[in-house]
Amino acid sequence: MKRSGVVAFAGGLLVAPLLGLGVGSAAASPGACDDAGCVPYVDRGVQAGGECNQGTRYNFGLDAGGNTLACSSKGAWVSSPPLTGVRLLRSPCGDATGVAQTPDGVPLKCSGGAWTADYWVMFYG
Repeated sequence: MKRSGVVAFAGGLLVAPLLGLGVGSAAASPGACDDAGCVPYVDRGVQAGGECNQGTRYNFGLDAGGNTLACSSKGAWVSSPPLTGVRLLRSPCGDATGVAQTPDGVPLKCSGGAWTADYWVMFYG
């Protein structure tokens, strides 16, 4: 009985500092990021047609004017709808026209009233 209490207490000590640093908070409160400026791992200062390293996650960039670009399957930055922030997969989006990113970097589009994974540019663009 004493051992389980110590383990539970120690586990709490390990989790508490992480919560204070915001680790895991993006998944808990997706509304905390409602514009491109707070989306993690967005490349800044990219140019349409410029070279990029395409992957399945974290593929958005912003040009000098703040326009959203996405890294295409051809390894080049291409125009994209505006990046609206961080959202959770399958969360309601209403009739949003921009794109979003999950906390772990999956590109999303609003489809059928919910944020849906959208790999079109990454694989076919």
